[in-house]
Amino acid sequence: MKRLSFERIGIVLFCATLIGSGALTLATGMKPIAKATLSGIKTGYTSDGVGGMLEGGISGLESGVNDNVYAKNSYVNLFGLTSKILNKKYIIETNVTNSVVKDSQGKLQFVTFPVDTQPYVDKIAGIKSVLDELGTPLLYVQTPLKVINGYDEMPIGITDSAETNTNHFMQQLDAAGITRLDLRENVSGEDLDLGSLFYNTDHHWTTQTAFWAVGEVVDYLKANMGIDLDPNNFYTNAENYTSKFYEDSFLGSQGRRVGKYYGGVDDYTLMLPNYDTDYSVTINKANASTTAEGTFEDALVKYNLLNTEDIFTNRYAAYFGADFPEVIVKNKSADNDMKVLIFKDSFGLPFSAFLSTMVGETRLLDTRYYDGDVQEYIKEYNPDLVLYVYKSINTQA
Repeated sequence: MKRLSFERIGIVLFCATLIGSGALTLATGMKPIAKATLSGIKTGYTSDGVGGMLEGGISGLESGVNDNVYAKNSYVNLFGLTSKILNKKYIIETNVTNSVVKDSQGKLQFVTFPVDTQPYVDKIAGIKSVLDELGTPLLYVQTPLKVINGYDEMPIGITDSAETNTNHFMQQLDAAGITRLDLRENVSGEDLDLGSLFYNTDHHWTTQTAFWAVGEVVDYLKANMGIDLDPNNFYTNAENYTSKFYEDSFLGSQGRRVGKYYGGVDDYTLMLPNYDTDYSVTINKANASTTAEGTFEDALVKYNLLNTEDIFTNRYAAYFGADFPEVIVKNKSADNDMKVLIFKDSFGLPFSAFLSTMVGETRLLDTRYYDGDVQEYIKEYNPDLVLYVYKSINTQA
């Protein structure tokens, strides 16, 4: 009877916790939940008419509730702490692509599964044909991978396909005649601190690695394509930048899924030019447009993501603030009037910020969100150089 009583008490407490958490979620998150639901209904109607409204509304409601669960971060931290105590190396989520793995170096990883990359090569080849007509050079830049051969090892039983996918993709680009720079080779060929290339709790490269990558691209363009963006090696010299250090402040994309106790917390470094700059940055969102002017710091950096004690804030996006369909960066202090178009995923945020110091205008297109005709965009803009900067061409990052 005593055992039964304890079981009943446990069940009652569990149910009370669920009910209380649900009530507090509705009380504190009613506005964003309602906004997400209405957005889902609108999206459903746009894609499938009246028939899609119900499905869109349910999806929006689910998303709104999930994002606004009362004390959500505390639950995540507790879950991660429990997983660490149990020495779990693989934390599985319903969407397996969001499952988190702790590798041999203690870094958190997402597992990459096999993917057919040929459709993406075909799209790039189509863009190359347009650029060839314009006489515009194209360079595909493959970023390093967080799982580094000979350094990181996945737990026994976990197979990561990032390296295999990327190798195959590079071969397909070569076969299509698309010029590419594989920064994985640069990493292995230089004396770099492999442990500091990526954040421990985030799938992105660090600010310093992005800055290094810009230097590698500039060197490649000069040596192989006759394009010299930095004749005096000024803009790619780290001594001409000031670093702001934010210690133990950043819980990355992987860390936000398992909490601060499971994999620790990262430092974040913001690099800023210590020379005079004059910028105008226009961000074109799906339904709005904003323009900021001033120095590099004034126009590009979003301090609302840095000046907060909430470690769950995505500090990685401090340059530009987030991924947007289109960003137009005008450098009024540039030594030239070159126009550079960068197709990017989230790895392109800090990269594009640093590259913009060397050219008159830089445009960023994120085709995950940009729904216009890319080939027509290129013809109208007529850039002097086009870069693809991607970790994974089909990334959802």
